[in-house]
Amino acid sequence: MLSLSCLAVIASPACSSQHDETTGSSTSNLSSGQRQPRYARIRDAASARGITNTAFLLAGIAMDETGLAQCWSEATWACQGPGSPDCGGGPVIAGAADGPCSARQGGLGMFQFDSGTYSDTLRTYGNDVLTIEGQTAHAIDYVVNMVKISDYTTDAETDDKAKAWINRFDVQSGALRDQWIRTVVRYYNGCQEGWSCWRARYGSYSDGLNQVLADTGGTGFWASAATAGTSCPGGSGTTGGAIDVKYRALGGCNSVLGVPTSNELGTPDNVGRYTVFDKGSIYWTPNTGAFEVHGVIRDQWKTLAWETGPLGYPITDELQTPDMKGRYNVFEHGSIYWTEATGAHEVLGAIRDKWKELGWEAGALGYPITGEEDVTGGRKSEFEHGSITWKSATGEVTVSMNDAAHASNGANDGGTQ
Repeated sequence: MLSLSCLAVIASPACSSQHDETTGSSTSNLSSGQRQPRYARIRDAASARGITNTAFLLAGIAMDETGLAQCWSEATWACQGPGSPDCGGGPVIAGAADGPCSARQGGLGMFQFDSGTYSDTLRTYGNDVLTIEGQTAHAIDYVVNMVKISDYTTDAETDDKAKAWINRFDVQSGALRDQWIRTVVRYYNGCQEGWSCWRARYGSYSDGLNQVLADTGGTGFWASAATAGTSCPGGSGTTGGAIDVKYRALGGCNSVLGVPTSNELGTPDNVGRYTVFDKGSIYWTPNTGAFEVHGVIRDQWKTLAWETGPLGYPITDELQTPDMKGRYNVFEHGSIYWTEATGAHEVLGAIRDKWKELGWEAGALGYPITGEEDVTGGRKSEFEHGSITWKSATGEVTVSMNDAAHASNGANDGGTQ
């Protein structure tokens, strides 16, 4: 069972997995054939997050934790968790290692995410943990950090290096396989070397990995992207790979993006891939994953030279602001905010940092009403109730308020970023 406390250098026995303590394995009602579409969803969801060839490592964990079961109907030995769209609205599988089912405690889903009660887990990870794609995305974040802090891995000391370690994993290498299994047993399962559980758990996770590779005929399945893609009536293109996974998660042909009007294309910088739809686009890179941009925010990003401009690639889908008045996308190097009254404008760099410090759009300045513009000695962005100016020579950032009542506060808000 995966819990936040398990990602410690010394894990607690309370992090033990909900499975047979003798054999270390779980059972489900899924046959090998029924597991195939689940493997494909794990593979494609992992590809969307930059794990392009080795998602069998993730599937091996899920195999051991729940027999790859996501829904309670697939493993009725477990407890019943909250309802999931992947289970027809029925309950996800839930563990019971932390107490009886009536206590509503235990891990959720095929990766057994656990922060206490079911409600605690949903507050920690979000409702997407109830879906296969969401489980996979959170598992990647967890596993990357696990590999990074592991005493058994080498050249994996940062998130980027840890992800690279996962992507170059060679299942034929006995040394790498041993490093991986030891890491999973200690940092995912919570069992320590020298404890009575170590030998059984090591064998259990190794067996789970073997079963996944046997089911899928080896590593070739995991290296191949989804090829079927999605085509829509009235469209002139077909989605594929990680972009198709994102498109289907957004609702496919009935999503806010509309129908695909291009096949997948390469970006001019040779870093990313994208597909155009009649109402927007989805962009993907190995580092950012796949995210959509549409409407006037996309129009503004276009005026700033798309991904080659100052913002870079999108790192979120379009989101609603907390006050329900605006919409925004976050990009690698800034954001674009839109409201009906103000239009769409970018906020970048030190000016964006200061705006964040002041409470974003909920703070005294409100929403941006211009993009970042050149002024003598620096750059400036105008907001509904004032402006922020950055001086290139000193890096000083100054806030000026339109309302005279805020003038003294505005003067005190300046500083060096």
